[in-house]
Amino acid sequence: MSFIDRAKNILLSPKDEWKKIDEEETTAGALFTGYAVILALIPVIGTLLAVALSIGAYRYLGFNYFLVTALAGYVIGLGILYLMGIIANALAPSFDGEKSDTSAMKLVVYSATPGWIAGFFNFIPGIGFLISLIGFGYSAYLLYLGSQATVKVPENKAVGYTAVTIIIWIVLSIIVTAVIIGAIVSAFIGTAALTGAAAYR
Repeated sequence: MSFIDRAKNILLSPKDEWKKIDEEETTAGALFTGYAVILALIPVIGTLLAVALSIGAYRYLGFNYFLVTALAGYVIGLGILYLMGIIANALAPSFDGEKSDTSAMKLVVYSATPGWIAGFFNFIPGIGFLISLIGFGYSAYLLYLGSQATVKVPENKAVGYTAVTIIIWIVLSIIVTAVIIGAIVSAFIGTAALTGAAAYR
């Protein structure tokens, strides 16, 4: 199945698609190379499009800044996604689910689909934020459904499992992104200061 068909099916008919996903033989490597690394590029494309069109704040900062931060966010996001697969697997028994490295990785990778697609529109003032919220909400819903199909969390505990997983995902993303993107911003500010100082010599 192509990544386009999988994305379409997980968005439009998630209950049926999760059953198919659960029955598939795959590996973490295949999930990333054949799906995650492709879909995760969508927000990057949206950011670079905004820079090219000089929309909003994107017109005031240099192309290199947004290119570096977009690519850094891309790599960070994939790293966190992999880590969340490990965490989701470790959490499953606490909610009467089953541990399975591959199943947990399926869960987090495919649940991230709406967030990636919504990320394309982040650059649009107002509307972009609303679309991102919708994407986040739908990703949480997919995680709720998928937890029952993949790691076999009972329905009555799926909400708790989903909530804990999402909270950890958010906190981890905020901390890691803040540290790394902050370092990139500092580097750009430092470079700009050195360039400005050199210009006045």
